[in-house]
Amino acid sequence: MAHRYYQRFFASTSKASQPAKVVATAFRVPVTAKKDKAASQVDAAMKANNLVGSVAVIRAGKLTYLASRGQSKYPSGAKNTSATRYQIGSAQDLITAASVMRLKQAGKLSLSDKLSKYYPKVTNAKHITISQLLNMTSGLSTYATAPKTNSFPTLLTWNENNAVSTSTGSCDYQAINYVLLAGIIQKVSGQPYREFIQAQLIDKLDLKQTGFVLDDAQRNKLATSYEDSYSGGKVAVTGMAKLQSTKLGPYQMYMSAKDLATSYLYILSGKMISKSNLDKLIGHTQSKFSGGVYPEDGDILVHGQLGGYQDSIQINPDKKNGVILLTNYVPTGIKNTDTAPIIYNKVFK
Repeated sequence: MAHRYYQRFFASTSKASQPAKVVATAFRVPVTAKKDKAASQVDAAMKANNLVGSVAVIRAGKLTYLASRGQSKYPSGAKNTSATRYQIGSAQDLITAASVMRLKQAGKLSLSDKLSKYYPKVTNAKHITISQLLNMTSGLSTYATAPKTNSFPTLLTWNENNAVSTSTGSCDYQAINYVLLAGIIQKVSGQPYREFIQAQLIDKLDLKQTGFVLDDAQRNKLATSYEDSYSGGKVAVTGMAKLQSTKLGPYQMYMSAKDLATSYLYILSGKMISKSNLDKLIGHTQSKFSGGVYPEDGDILVHGQLGGYQDSIQINPDKKNGVILLTNYVPTGIKNTDTAPIIYNKVFK
């Protein structure tokens, strides 16, 4: 797969019959030889709160502990492991946002660009900037039911035609913002969104448990997502294709906890984009939502869900300490805004 993408993206001027060069890995997450000193607290916190999934602990920029709990297939299937793959939901927002900043850094777009430059049909597009899309302050939303589709162009057209605009300025998390940003990445880079991410992140970091969920065959290779039934038992979430199609493009990725930790460290360490551009992206301490994350007291928080999958992340970019939790089941009463902080507070507070 990497060989095919390399030929397509980096060797377009050479003949396909020529041997492809090996893409040098841009970043590998440093892994410590010893188990994190708080490993037992991580295990205890997961067990006490009945947390299921895979957790990665980052200390001083190094991966110090990976742990998994629960089953990827319930009730009698395989257990979750460090290689288990989960759909990451809105944890993909930072990846999309950093990709926009990478294009900005290359001089191909400006954060002050108006949406009308790319999607003139969107209501109020002349008054909405890329910066506002990044920070969910565009005032855009959609109320109609999105089509069930595997076609990103179809969904982009649907969002363009069904966008509803309210007053801009206040933060309101709406998927349309990042769907349109993925479309802008396509227009500016000249590549489909998925292929841009493949070339700029997945191949560069040599991520082995990362990709895009495009059909049921691929979806079945992931941990099955579950939710509590009314009787208290676990039931597999149905209709995942429909849930995913409403956010097709920037909400398709699956990852293992280690791959997600690697991706976030790559971005937050200023290697994918410069530190000055990183600060412009997530350094708005007064913003509720900034470039794919929620800034809070020096930390960044990420929390999202897609069906029964949930992601919960808390990282201190300065100290490079953090917890990343990917799960395929969260018990009733536990919010995804709480799960990573529960572990983080045990380890770092």
